[in-house]
Parts: sequence; C-alpha cells; structure tokens
Amino acid sequence: MRRSRACGIGPRKEKAAGTLSAVERHLLTRYGSKEGALAYRHKYERSLSRRLSNRRELGVVDRALDEAGVRGRVLDCPCGAGRLTPTILAHADHVTAVDLSEAMVDEARSALAPLSAGGRLDFAVASVDDLSFEDAHFDAAVCHRLIHHIADPAQRARVFAELARVTKGSVVMSFSDATTFKHRLQSRRGRKRRRVALDPEQLREEAGSHGLVLRDRPRRLNGLFSLVAVVVFDVARKASDVA
Repeated sequence: MRRSRACGIGPRKEKAAGTLSAVERHLLTRYGSKEGALAYRHKYERSLSRRLSNRRELGVVDRALDEAGVRGRVLDCPCGAGRLTPTILAHADHVTAVDLSEAMVDEARSALAPLSAGGRLDFAVASVDDLSFEDAHFDAAVCHRLIHHIADPAQRARVFAELARVTKGSVVMSFSDATTFKHRLQSRRGRKRRRVALDPEQLREEAGSHGLVLRDRPRRLNGLFSLVAVVVFDVARKASDVA
C-alpha cells in the first residue's frame, strides 16, 4: 500500500533530540555547526593528494551514473556541501540535494548558487531514513559517504528501505569495502577506525532484503589502496508496478 507523505521538498521539521540515532548525533556533532559544515566544504581542497583523490572519486561516481543510465529527477542524499551535485546534474534533469545538517545544506546552497539559477536544483533538510517524498518520487538516487558511518544493521536497513521507497530506478551508493587490501592491512595492524567496512556480499544481502538489487561488482576508487567503493543498485519492481 502506498504510504501517504507530503511531497513538498522544502525544509522539513527537524527530529526531536531524543529521536536521533547514534550516527545522526555523531554526524551532527561534526557537521551540524556552521564551522563544521564550512570545514567540510573545503576539506577536499586542502592538499594536492586530496584534490587528486576528489578527482578520482568524482570520476568513479560519474562512470557509475553513466552505466546506471541515470536521468530525470535525482535525489542526492546526503548531499554534504554539494561536492557531488554538479557531477549528478551532468546526468539529471533535476537534482534535489538533501542533508540532515541544516548548516551543511546552507553551505551546499551557497556553493551551488550559480547552478541553482536554472531551476534544476533545490534543497531540503531531512534524514535519509525519513524522507518527505511520495513513493517513487525520484528516477534515481545517490547516497555517497554515508553507509560507512552506520554500524547498526537495523539502521542501515531503514536507509536501504527508504531509498528503495522514494526511487523507481537506480541507486548509486558508496561504502567501505572490507575485502580491500587496505582494510585487511589496517585490521592486521589492529587499527581501529569509526568507518564501518562491509563485505560486498553482506551489502548485497542487506540491501536486497529491502528492495535494492545489486547490479554489478563494486568500483573501487583507487585499486588496492582505497577503502571506498561505489555500487549501483536497481530498485526491485513490485507486482503492483508490473500489473
């Protein structure tokens, strides 16, 4: 049965503090302030290595969007300070950029002001597991650099289910790949990180249980020396959609 939701895309009422998950509290602690959001906006400009890494990352996402055939109306969530949004706009007719942090959305709005003038871009404040859009509102979605923050499988499940609900085509998603050389090396050295690494098979099973069907093997950012990988999911069609 189709869930009744407001389809407006303006800023929505923020969650009460007591209802925030642990990961939401952690992310808002880091990026919820104006200073934290501004620092993140310029994070990938601070050194040559980060600029090169950013270029590779945007290239991998661009290829994934192309191979997924992304077109039409696309959700960018979480959008952060809008780093990926221009790459998504190169494929989409319209992008809705959404983030849990109002300060981050403000930075994205500022950074992307020249692109907003054409009417192909708008913004909203919301959590990816509780979006104020109708079912199948978007033709595709991009969820980048979020899943590796979420250690709780139940919360990952809510993210997968909500992305599948609001999207009718493909979902392009990044994650930290537990099968990479870098992750195995860090584990062998006993190095503990906040980042949650998943085996691709585990990701396939978890997402598949909530309507996201893995299309192909992960695309790694930088061969052996990167934890981050990008995958494309197709949203499983319901029987009612086929009828």
